[in-house]
Amino acid sequence: MKIKEVTDYLEQRFPLCLQEDFDNCGVQCGDVEQEVTGVLVCFEMTEKVIEEALAMKANLVISHHPLMLRRGICKIEPKDRVGRVLCKALGNGMVLYSMHTNIDSAEGGGNDVFAEKLGLQAVKVLVPTHETALADKNGLGRIGRLPQPMKRNDFLQYVKDKMGLQVVRYYGCEEQNIETVAVCGGGGASFIEDAMRAGADAYVTGDIKYHDFFRADAQMLIADIGHYEGEFYIREIIYKAIKEKFTTFAAEISKMDILEICYL
Repeated sequence: MKIKEVTDYLEQRFPLCLQEDFDNCGVQCGDVEQEVTGVLVCFEMTEKVIEEALAMKANLVISHHPLMLRRGICKIEPKDRVGRVLCKALGNGMVLYSMHTNIDSAEGGGNDVFAEKLGLQAVKVLVPTHETALADKNGLGRIGRLPQPMKRNDFLQYVKDKMGLQVVRYYGCEEQNIETVAVCGGGGASFIEDAMRAGADAYVTGDIKYHDFFRADAQMLIADIGHYEGEFYIREIIYKAIKEKFTTFAAEISKMDILEICYL
């Protein structure tokens, strides 16, 4: 089986047309016409991940975050992480492939699973995709209702429990009940106003800067759970899609790209 058969299937499930303009989903490097020997799924491409793939004799590494964005690179030299990963991958005949904002936006992708983890009901797309024909079920972020209203502190503890968190940064919504919740995996500060217009009582995302917390004027709870913490499970979505379709080669989730943060 060729690598192209695997990537073609993934692109049917999570179309590349759903990626944002800045993004660089799909093949990062390598020849997809070669026979697949194994697949390693990771969050971020690092040298340790490439070594892990070599050890399991996998020649297809699929990440969530792209190794390169569309601003491009002018040189490929082993002088930084991107250059070292590319040189090692190409030197060993590997294909590097990324599924970023296309799997964030797609039906059954990252944001749908985020909403599912929080038990949201009657879920809708928060910011529909630019691809009009796919806009009903695809786009960035999701919004839905909790099974029952919660006070702010109860909701924050609920989010911590459901997402396996030690800490949440938050601001706003001290008194009112929280029932309608918007979510966006990764860095979702640009959608704060979208969440407010959609009627969210709370918006759960990552990468919120200090001044971003005040954009909702305390009328909506903004909860920052972290970029990695809001997307790490996307590895499992990719892995599951591959395992359900293909049985002729080994597929594994990387054990080397887990982000560990110590809270003292």
